[in-house]
Amino acid sequence: MWFFVLWSLGALLSVLGIVIDMRRLGAARVGIPAIAWGGVSMLIGPLALGAYLVKRRAVRQSLMEGVWRLVGDGSHPLSVRYARLEALHRMRVVGPAIYKSCLRSLGRGAVINRTENTNE
Repeated sequence: MWFFVLWSLGALLSVLGIVIDMRRLGAARVGIPAIAWGGVSMLIGPLALGAYLVKRRAVRQSLMEGVWRLVGDGSHPLSVRYARLEALHRMRVVGPAIYKSCLRSLGRGAVINRTENTNE
């Protein structure tokens, strides 16, 4: 009886962590949708967290590659890439974790002023 309770509690905490992490990444699925991770967690318990972490690395990498395709490479001015990344984040296309990582890659987290001065 206690084993079942502990197993269920571990599975519940695992799936909760998985869903929170998927929201932070901005991913609808990491191999399988979040609801399926709940089912997998009930079957294999906390071991599902390990399976999720294996899949997460590949999903995070493909999300980063997709963002860089949309933001642009070094042939675009830095200000344009900042503006595109900011727009993707504002429209909630990019999750907070991916946004911060890309922002760090662009300029070590430097924030630039994108407002135009019309007084000059």
